[in-house]
Amino acid sequence: MRQMQSSLLLLLSLWTSHLHKTQSFSTLTSPSRSSRASDDVTAIAPESFVGNDIGTDLQQQQNIDSCTINDDEAGILAALFGSSNTRDHFFEHYFGRRVAYFPRLNELQQQQQSQQQQQQLEPPIHRIDLPNLYKTNEWTSLRKRGSQDMLDKSRMSYSDLSQYIDDGGSIVIPVTPDDYLHPTKLQIERAFGLKEETGTSVNIYHSGPSAVALNVHYDSWPVFVLQLEGEKEWMIQDGAFGEMKIEEIGTMWRNVTLTEGDLLYIPKGVHHAATTAEGFGISTHVTIGLTP
Repeated sequence: MRQMQSSLLLLLSLWTSHLHKTQSFSTLTSPSRSSRASDDVTAIAPESFVGNDIGTDLQQQQNIDSCTINDDEAGILAALFGSSNTRDHFFEHYFGRRVAYFPRLNELQQQQQSQQQQQQLEPPIHRIDLPNLYKTNEWTSLRKRGSQDMLDKSRMSYSDLSQYIDDGGSIVIPVTPDDYLHPTKLQIERAFGLKEETGTSVNIYHSGPSAVALNVHYDSWPVFVLQLEGEKEWMIQDGAFGEMKIEEIGTMWRNVTLTEGDLLYIPKGVHHAATTAEGFGISTHVTIGLTP
């Protein structure tokens, strides 16, 4: 727990150093996977949690009215959440309103859920085929603690890229029509009732040890985060919503560690940052941004 908190405090110190300001965030809380869950979500996933309401002003900026969910009992969105019950509960209560975290069920929880005729579905995306994406994707960017460069394959071989990641770098791969994951992107867009090709922004984040691809920031659209490999520590704003100055948010943050198969939803305008969890050489997640 202390190691997780120190990593997240490092993220904040990097951001505040960039602003040439200093501030203490010593009262950050760090709930573990066994933390007490919110009462209204416990029945679906015992270790889930939801954040505080983001408020009317930010809710009105979410731009999700064009989403018309078209997903069956074993559809791709049900698989994203682990079950159709969890999917339906999310869209009814939290979509566009709150941060929400849904971990994959452990073996005992899966047994309990199967007794209630709710089988846990496999995630729609698993570990990535990085050599394949290296060949097909022409828009991969190199990220290291806020810096950004485009991958030049004439200068950086796949072996060089692997070494860059091993040295603590990150790469961001936006899924394009030439990539093997593109049919999955189209399937997600259909399930959300969004225009194909432009309805979502799907990005793979593949990071090395202690890597920080982006400093504390917020996105201009709602984002779903699915952890594919390794573990990633997240720091997420949980108050002072609508405040764009990072130093004004104070101690209103929530921390969580995503493991393989876990799902995190972050509404538009909510600050967050992430780093590869200590002890892991690799962390990979996919973000699904709704960009109607």
